Amino acid sequence: MRTLALIGAIASLILSGCATYQLGEPTELPYQSVSIAPPRNFSTLPQIEGPLNAALRHSLQRSGALSLASGSSADAILEITVLEARREIAAVSPQDVGRGRKFELIIDLELNLKQSAASEIFFIEGRKFSVKQDIFSDSGQVDAEYQAIPEISRQIAERATELLVDLW
Repeated sequence: MRTLALIGAIASLILSGCATYQLGEPTELPYQSVSIAPPRNFSTLPQIEGPLNAALRHSLQRSGALSLASGSSADAILEITVLEARREIAAVSPQDVGRGRKFELIIDLELNLKQSAASEIFFIEGRKFSVKQDIFSDSGQVDAEYQAIPEISRQIAERATELLVDLW
């Protein structure tokens, strides 16, 4: 009987320790609405700006933590810069060791979140991150990269949204 009471007391202490735990963001974000500046592209990956802009808008709308705003009504302005696109051989064809067939496309980016367009106050400044995507060059490397742009844009947008809502 005494053992049962002791086990009950220990269980209630352990369970009461978790009573104040809250699921979700522990801190309030300093911004609620975000405007997206047109992405800048300094890489050799052509025509990524349009799909990336659309993917960013879609990802922010889906996040639920932030709302999409335009111009001066936004609490913050998101700026994404595509810095570099690198291609590395990820696999070779078994028939011809010298012919690279599978590539890993690595996109290096920089994210800034400013208070306003004219302001020099940053919520997030110069945050660099990378996104990787496998491409197969059977139909040519340029075609493979062009076909991978929507998926790359989606990955970039998801990572950028995570950086905006997961402040530590």
